[in-house]
Amino acid sequence: MKKFLALGFALALTFSSTVCAAETVVPEKDFDRLDTLASSVGKTLPEYTSNAVAKLEGVHGQAKIASGSDMFTEGRESNATCIVDKVDAGAVKYAQQKAAQTGGEMLTVVNLTAPGVNLADAQVALCIEGVKAGDNVTAYRSVKGEWTAVDVTAVADDSVTIKFPQKGIYTFVK
Repeated sequence: MKKFLALGFALALTFSSTVCAAETVVPEKDFDRLDTLASSVGKTLPEYTSNAVAKLEGVHGQAKIASGSDMFTEGRESNATCIVDKVDAGAVKYAQQKAAQTGGEMLTVVNLTAPGVNLADAQVALCIEGVKAGDNVTAYRSVKGEWTAVDVTAVADDSVTIKFPQKGIYTFVK
């Protein structure tokens, strides 16, 4: 029985490693296409392939941000992913003003979407560079030209989890 169990674990490990590797390797023939897709949304290739925003034009010291894990929707973990995109210069200035009003420092500002996902009771974990467990991080969503506070449910090292009621422009302030 122990040998059968050990064999089962070995096979599972072998096949899961192969599947994981296959998901992260981009065939060389698709490099040109990926570069085109990345530039069409204003991202670098690493930003595009990792669903992240590392740099915004005109912003110095901006924290890198990426989707951290599967989203929680309807009270349970799903395999849905939050898409993290860049915003224009106007949104950056608007977010910087909000951070100044609160007396904090803008970590980043991004457009968050989740196409085809029911956002009932949704939460999303975002990897935000430089955040430490216990930091006071607030999140805001732009609603009809006004910043509305968003519930921050957890702050950990390089991670902030927020309630995600709708797609839109979000800013994070420390």
